[in-house]
Amino acid sequence: MSLISKADAIKLKKQVTGEVSSRGLELAGALFNQFNEFHSKSHSDDPQIEKLLVRQRVYEMDNEGWFDSDGIIMFSPSSAAKCERELCLKAMKVQKDNQILLPFQQRWVRNSSAIHEAVQRDLLYMTKKMEDPPFKVLFNEDGLPMWEKNNAQYKEFEHNGVKFAIAGMMDGQLVYRDGSIIGFEFKTKSNSVAQVGHYKMKDAADYHRLQCVAYSLLFGLDEFIIMYEAVAKDHWFKGEDARIDIRTFYVNVTEQERNDLLDKFARVTKSVQNNELRPCEPDKCVFCEYKSICGCKGV
Repeated sequence: MSLISKADAIKLKKQVTGEVSSRGLELAGALFNQFNEFHSKSHSDDPQIEKLLVRQRVYEMDNEGWFDSDGIIMFSPSSAAKCERELCLKAMKVQKDNQILLPFQQRWVRNSSAIHEAVQRDLLYMTKKMEDPPFKVLFNEDGLPMWEKNNAQYKEFEHNGVKFAIAGMMDGQLVYRDGSIIGFEFKTKSNSVAQVGHYKMKDAADYHRLQCVAYSLLFGLDEFIIMYEAVAKDHWFKGEDARIDIRTFYVNVTEQERNDLLDKFARVTKSVQNNELRPCEPDKCVFCEYKSICGCKGV
């Protein structure tokens, strides 16, 4: 029995062969430096950018619906790392547990969402205000930034004898200085600034990397940068000695990773079609929405 997963093996190979050290470090470092350079100065509001953000919001409100899969089982990129049994229960339209967020948890979600929008706003200002930034926002034919509902995508796949679909929307698509289109994913850490430090965070989380694999299948991109920001910051008076609060990681999706994810979605689809459940994965129970029904004894 193998002691290392395919995903871990691919990651290890990249580290050993140095595939990440050149291109990966260049791109991740460029975006990290771009944010720090931008935030080293104050910026006044730009009417054109603010109006664009309002236009984007109006577009999102006018397009609240989602894709109609016409009976085909549909997966989202955020489900790529979820337990296969949970994915079966969702596809079978089993009622979810009634989960109530406490007040502080509601504020946790609110704060993370607000920072998410602020980062996208920053990227628009960088694109217009900075002199030759390494990364610029990619816009669609309507002049809206390629993120959220503006770049929502739906795609059907036929794999291992079954048909299913993937639908989702990325946090952004950026154009690097060499013309490459890079997928952008933004995540927050809310407990402490130490969560994004070099001691606790060695690399992007595997489940966030799997999201990029799903986006790769949807959008035809190979390269991504995952950016993390700690909602909590170091002490105000730490000055130049303050701990870093953002991290950036490069992801280069391989054909093997895409195929592995298609295999997973195909297994789930076959199980649902046969009215069967996949085995539970106890290490993925924490955020499962079907605990009362599943019966898995994980934590």
